[in-house]
Order: sequence, then C-alpha cells, then structure tokens
Amino acid sequence: MTPSEHRGSITGRQRAATLALFGTAALHLAWNAWETIPLTGYDAGAHAGYLLTLVDESRLPHPMEGWATFHPPLYYLLGAGIWSLLEPLGPRAVVTGLRALGGIALLAAGYVALRVVLHSTGRFAVAWVAAALVLFLPMAQLSAAMIGNEAFAAGLTALAIPPLLALQRDPRHLPTAAVTGLMAGLAFITKFTGAFVVIACVVPFLRRDFDPSMARALIAGALAGALIAAPVYARNVLLTGTPFPILREHEPTRTQEARNVLRPRRVSDYLWVDPGSLQRPSIYHIRGESNSELRRNYAMTNVWGLTYAAIWYDAFAHRIPVSFHRDGVLSGPLLTALGVIPTLLVLMGYALALAAAVRSRGRSEDAPLVVLASVGLVMFIGFTSWAQSVVAVKGSYLLPLLIPASAFFGRAVSWFARDLQRAALGFSTAAALACAVIFTHGLVFPAQPMEKMARTWRILGAHLPGSHIAPSVDRLTRGW
Repeated sequence: MTPSEHRGSITGRQRAATLALFGTAALHLAWNAWETIPLTGYDAGAHAGYLLTLVDESRLPHPMEGWATFHPPLYYLLGAGIWSLLEPLGPRAVVTGLRALGGIALLAAGYVALRVVLHSTGRFAVAWVAAALVLFLPMAQLSAAMIGNEAFAAGLTALAIPPLLALQRDPRHLPTAAVTGLMAGLAFITKFTGAFVVIACVVPFLRRDFDPSMARALIAGALAGALIAAPVYARNVLLTGTPFPILREHEPTRTQEARNVLRPRRVSDYLWVDPGSLQRPSIYHIRGESNSELRRNYAMTNVWGLTYAAIWYDAFAHRIPVSFHRDGVLSGPLLTALGVIPTLLVLMGYALALAAAVRSRGRSEDAPLVVLASVGLVMFIGFTSWAQSVVAVKGSYLLPLLIPASAFFGRAVSWFARDLQRAALGFSTAAALACAVIFTHGLVFPAQPMEKMARTWRILGAHLPGSHIAPSVDRLTRGW
C-alpha cells in the first residue's frame, strides 16, 4: 500500500461512523423532501414551469420564454423524466422525486468532501466533520429541499474534483483528463456556476515542463467537455445572441427584482461584515414584540453579511415562516454564532492554500481548488455588483465551493496543535448538529403556508402567458 492509499483508507469503526453519518443525512433529506411544501425555495414555481414544458410538450423552452428558462437543461431533462414517471402516484411523489436529484447530489458532495479531506490530512475525524458540515449546512439543505438545479449542479461540480486533483498529480494521464472534462461539462450544462470548475480544469497544465503528453491530455479533457457543453451554449447563442442569457432585465423579473433593491450597492458593502446580519439573519425581520411591524433589514445591504446569513440560516424565509423572523427567536443568532468558527477555519485554510499555490507556482496538490474558489468568489462579487437586488445575493451561488471549502477547513484544522484541533472539531460538530435539528421539517418550526405562495406564482405566471408556471403550480399543489 502506497502512502497516498494509506492516507485515504479507513478502519471498520470509521466505516461504521461514515455509514451512520450518511444514513442520518439520507433520512434527513428524504424527510424534508417528502414533507416540505411544493413551491419552497428559490424560484421553485419558475423551475417547475420549465419542467412542465418538457413534460407536456417534449421540448426545451426558449431561454427567454419563462422565468428560469435561461438555465442550462440537464437538471430539467432528468427532472422531466422523473415527473412523467411519478405523476400517476400524485404530486407529493413528483415533488419528492424532483428533490431527490438534489438530495442524492448533496450526499455525493458530502462523500467527496470526506475522501478529499481524508486524503489531504490523513485524519478521519477532520474528514468526518467536514462531511457533516457539507451535509447539514443550511444553504445546502435549503437547496436540496427545493425544486431547482442548485444542489444538483453542486453535486456534479463535486464529482469533477477527484479526477481534477488526480490530474493535478499526473497531468499526462489521458483517461483522467477525459473524465475531468466530462464531469466539468456536465456541471456546466446544469448551471452557469459550472464555469468555476471548468476554469479550474486548466490549472494542472499551467506548468513550465508542459510537454506533448500533457498537450494530448489537455486536448482530451477539452474535447470531452466540449462534446457535452458546446451544443447547449451554441443553442443559446443561436437563439439569444449570447451564451449566457439572463432574464433579470426582462419583465416581470425586472419589476420583482426592483422591489427588492433596498438601496444601490456600494464598494463599502464588500469591505466588512455588518454585525446586524448575524443578530438578525434575514432580509425580513420583526423587531421588538411579536406583533410589531415586519421590516426590511437594512443590515442586509452588506453583501458578505447577507451571504453569510444565506449560508448559515434561512435569509429569504423559504423554510422558516416570516412570522418567526423576529426578535426573541434565537435559532438564527444561534446558527450564525456557531457558524463563525467553521467559516473562519475555511478562510484561514484558503489563505494557507493560496500561499502554498503561489510558492509552488501552481504545483501544490490543492491549487485547482484555490483557483476554483477564487474564480467563484470573483464571479460572485461581479454578479452581485451588477444585480442590485438583495435576492441576488444568494449563498447557494457558492454551493460549487463546498469541496474547496471542505479542503480548506481540513488544512486549517490540521495546522493547529491537537488540543485546538479537538476544540475546533467539537465546535464545528455542534454547528452541524444544530443545523440538522433546526432544519428538520416540523421539528422546531411549523410548515410555511402554501396557498399564499401558490397564489403569488399563479400571478407571476399570468404575466408570462407562454410559460407553464401557472399550470405547474396547480399540478404540484393539487390535493397536497
């Protein structure tokens, strides 16, 4: 057994702990997928309309036809098959099946996190906690319990990372390059954020000793990815004139977005974290007594504060009813407080990994993860500076960074002495456990009211008569 293989091996007791973690996470995801009301989540009604176009008309909608129709098609092609297969069993079966795509993808991401951190640190406890954070992080849970492509795209990005790291170790291996390109291409035809990992795929080849063998591997990976992604993006250019059509400048999206602009974004919004976003981690909040007026939370004009609240809580009130986003409800401040240590460890690990990548001129083992994370953060800053609405600052856009964040977490924890390692792991485990408990459907908070949500999507669908939003709402909520 090589040292590398030894670092990635686990004992029988560790295997049991892994099964316990992933078994618990699978049950948790399945319960939430079955019980959470149909239209929960970011633009769920719009995603459902996209799916129903495929189900009823057997065609991809025009990118500018609906609300979410600009998204790449992979999730929707798979979801349409699930919808058609399960519809005879009723809407609850359909909704659960659609959410299963995101849930399975999240489990895959958790397992990749476990293996990547175990390989890099050689410490099972660190890898187990990193995987637990991936599986129970509110941002990931919210995305897995909704109809949409967020969690599925994150899972595909995660699956592209093991071959990418293997390619970093041996950039001349043609099969590894082809698999890396294939997985990156699949992520890229699920969500535009797949570009994060596509760009990172170049890192293994940025070497002074670049030779014909590496060139062949680079071509193999590029061709594998292009065969997957080129038809999708060529279609976008043919139909819209751009590979990345965005609907935010079209009605009714433009009006809805404008309603959520608290004020124009400033450079200073990126330079600090507003403590108010930790104390009241929601864009809606009732201050003072429970019967006080619901107010917009202007702390959320701070980009990193809102991003943090969207990662560690339910900043947009999708799973926790708005009436519980008020002073005196401690779940939000609890999770944002517990999330501070894991988040600081990730940032510390990123700094350490970035320094190692610079020193090694891109030859460090996790240099592709540094580039993936850096590209994701730069694109996130660019997008949020362009889109001024608070609803544009979704932590779910950073879901493709789950595996880099796990690797950075492992690097930072391993940097400390054993006593501090135990404290960091204990605190992080408590954070993961609290997230799991608070976001178990019905355990702490009641379900969201469904009819108001359905009515909103019917109204929005009426403004897009060519879309299938309104009929999808009726099909998914009937008899719930």
